[in-house]
Amino acid sequence: MQFPAWRVNSSRRRFQRRARPGLRGVCLLLCVAALWPRKPASFFAPSCANEGNGSSNATEETGPVQGPKSHEALPDEVEPFRYALELTLDPERSSAFSGKVSISLNVTRETSSIIFNARDLTLGSIKLLTTDPGRAATLHPLEVLKDAKFQRVTLHFKDVLQPGLAVLRIHYTGEMGKDMAGLYSSRYKGPDGWKTMALTQFEAVDARRMLPCWDEPSRKAVFALGVVIPSALTAVSNMPAASETTLERQRRRIVFLDTPRMSSYLLALAVGRFDTIQAQTVNGTLIRVLTMPGQAAQGQFALSVAARALSYYEDYFGVPFPLPKLDMLAAPDFAAGAMENWGLVIYREVDLLCNETTVGVARKVRIATVVTHELSHMWFGNLVTMEWWDQLWLNEGFANWMQTQAVDVLFPEWHIWEQYVVEEQSRALQLDALRSSHPVEVPIRHAKEVDEVFDAISYCKGGSVVRMVNGVLGKELFREGLGLYMRRFAYRNTDSSDLWSCWEEVSGMPLQDMMSSWTQQQGFPVLIVNRSAPKGGGLALQQRWFLADGSEEPEDAKKLWHIPLLPGPDSQRKQMVMDTPEMLWEPPGKAEGAWLKFNFGQVAPYRVLYDSSLLRPLATALRAGHVNPLDRIGLLLDAMAFAKQGRLPMTELLRLVSAYKGEKSAHVWQALSDVLSSLHRMAAFVGDTTLHEAVGNGMLRDALQEVGLAISASETDLTRHKRACILSLMAMYLPHDKGLAEEATSRFQRWLDAPDRQDVLPDDLKTSMFKIVLANAETDAPYHALRRVARRPDIPQAVRLSIYTALGSATRRDLRLKTLDMALGGRNGVRLQDIMYPVQGVSSDPDGARLAWRWFIQRRRSIIARLKGASVRLLGLVIQLAAGSVPDKGHANAVEAFFQQHPVQGLERSIAQVVESIRTDAKFVVRLEDAMQDEEMKDLLLSFEL
Repeated sequence: MQFPAWRVNSSRRRFQRRARPGLRGVCLLLCVAALWPRKPASFFAPSCANEGNGSSNATEETGPVQGPKSHEALPDEVEPFRYALELTLDPERSSAFSGKVSISLNVTRETSSIIFNARDLTLGSIKLLTTDPGRAATLHPLEVLKDAKFQRVTLHFKDVLQPGLAVLRIHYTGEMGKDMAGLYSSRYKGPDGWKTMALTQFEAVDARRMLPCWDEPSRKAVFALGVVIPSALTAVSNMPAASETTLERQRRRIVFLDTPRMSSYLLALAVGRFDTIQAQTVNGTLIRVLTMPGQAAQGQFALSVAARALSYYEDYFGVPFPLPKLDMLAAPDFAAGAMENWGLVIYREVDLLCNETTVGVARKVRIATVVTHELSHMWFGNLVTMEWWDQLWLNEGFANWMQTQAVDVLFPEWHIWEQYVVEEQSRALQLDALRSSHPVEVPIRHAKEVDEVFDAISYCKGGSVVRMVNGVLGKELFREGLGLYMRRFAYRNTDSSDLWSCWEEVSGMPLQDMMSSWTQQQGFPVLIVNRSAPKGGGLALQQRWFLADGSEEPEDAKKLWHIPLLPGPDSQRKQMVMDTPEMLWEPPGKAEGAWLKFNFGQVAPYRVLYDSSLLRPLATALRAGHVNPLDRIGLLLDAMAFAKQGRLPMTELLRLVSAYKGEKSAHVWQALSDVLSSLHRMAAFVGDTTLHEAVGNGMLRDALQEVGLAISASETDLTRHKRACILSLMAMYLPHDKGLAEEATSRFQRWLDAPDRQDVLPDDLKTSMFKIVLANAETDAPYHALRRVARRPDIPQAVRLSIYTALGSATRRDLRLKTLDMALGGRNGVRLQDIMYPVQGVSSDPDGARLAWRWFIQRRRSIIARLKGASVRLLGLVIQLAAGSVPDKGHANAVEAFFQQHPVQGLERSIAQVVESIRTDAKFVVRLEDAMQDEEMKDLLLSFEL
């Protein structure tokens, strides 16, 4: 299909060149590329390709030579700067594809070899054309060496290559897998039956599965892509089509415009049958949503968000979007939530598509934040890119912050920063409180290791650190520094110090030492606040490394952070930074009995522990409604962390929770939901139902009655969100409440007759209602009814995920096992991308958690076989859910021993985190069990219901 006409601004016309210039154009590009700046690769290593790569003279070669720097990179004697690639494929008929690529190179110094990345490609003819005047020649490699482990190919030539320009031409073939990595196939059922599309997912190191290339973020180049496909199919890529040519046998060739200079992991291609809707930004950029046939209307909300967000980013960064179009494609199978390929962002369907009039609030917010996250990458990550994978947080941490900043501007009624503290900042602090965590700037020796750090540290702690800088500098200086960074480093690669330097330049504030203390060392501090004297107004401040289990070792005290104190509610003292282990601080002008809170607004990622004399006025202000929602959230989540650590008695935690009776804020209820869910899970392992009954009857029942189950057309999104949080807790604490069970069953039966009726069972409430129905079911009928609905092709993916999660609430063991086996695939199984949801649902209570672990041990080989070739992060999620849900010391030892006997390459750190988390939870269960026998606790729980 011809790309439709669009408006092109004059600043974008540099991309309107032919995709296949003649020899003169090639030479011009070669000369220009030699002048482009690029930080040199920091490791020189001969290497090879990968199993399945090579030709008739291929031989084996050992691993890379050690180099002077901390990571392994391809040598820089040869620099690529333009790829002219043509692929031939027909995904509906065959998984095979063929390619031919001409890679324009700059030989920077004498060498007799060329080393590049390739994986699972069969290399055919290979030749090198040197193009310098007077030395033009065609060379063939003397031998081709492959390295399966490091996914490299080494071409050795008889003669030494001299500095200058050259073109490497390779013909090759490959196979599209079904593992959602590289160039892969995705099968779906459309209006005309089963079809297959081809998609790409290259981050971090899978571009090499589609073409031979220098597959490292610092090896930026121009990509000129062409495809030969059946005439009935459509192809889209990073850039618009420059030309289309009809070929014999009902085929056509589509040639796309050259991309900007970019990293290989951002190259993208999709081939299939698509429906499309489109819009234009105020600056004339065409934005499209592409879906499977029949789904395009469900992309309208995301399209609207994208058009507004792109215009906002252009204004915020002060740099125009540098491409003439932006496509957003909904993929039936996609391992991540979305991928920021420049000009062609690919999403999971559930993170892009929805019916805006019926979608649940949480899903609607999720779509908005995913779209704004990916679009922020068009600048931060794509235009300016990290030098190496140890700087991954520069991409993802910034996008984590920027998605929230943009959504707050586009949807101020959502109060999204409150949700950020509950979800993103909280996830960062939970993971970073483990000894097995890692720094934000984590050493990555080999690029394949990066998969394990696509985690809450790189994303959520990274975003929280960016938010802290914004709070310290102020919005204007923060924005000015970002604009400078974008302009200075456009089309280049950077590391953290480049960003700090730009902010220092515009603000005059020394940031390097402060920010290094947060990004280059693991963990975060707890600020301990005490009265310095019994009657004095001064405060004694201490900082210590916060660890979830409360453990201390001799070396721990050496850690030191530059902590912005951010005292409030007076906002005039926000520039104070504590960079010593201890200090005395005199609050100026504090009235007797006035309350004070550090980290006001929860701006920075640390916790604060107050002595009782400071907690009392805080608690009084909390009950009086004088504390803002952000700080109500922070106080609650900090208290839960201190209780798990053993620093805060359980009675004090419950007293604080009781102060939130009658809470109005939806996001504070979300924080309550996190705390109460954790308490419920631990109490379930203790086997004491007193806590469940006290919280359920004394807090949740009234809250649900206040908000009601009936939805009003005039109510806000946050009211709907609050209702969903409370009902979720009711399904956990009081699932057998007679009135609620009858209401849920009645609604469920009516919904089965008409699954599209939102007035009967809104999307916000489906998961909780399904769980209540299954927990009270006297037969298997509701379980099997849900399984049948999940198989219907017309059911939205978000509803399908609600069903997968809820199925684990079936009370019978055989039904739970059937649910777990859905993760193995097959006719009645879940798609590979959804493998974690059935495990999540089953492992949510003590019996299910133990069952899930036994199931994993028994099915381990089948699970690993299904995930072979896919992102190791999917297997990590399954292990975390199946192994990490039993808070018992003996279980932790068993899990640790099991994975020592059966190690999983690439998940060593993740498994260590699972084991440490189990041990931390096990300690908390023991404390909770002791507390439940205490008379003070019993009296407190009785008073809860009054």
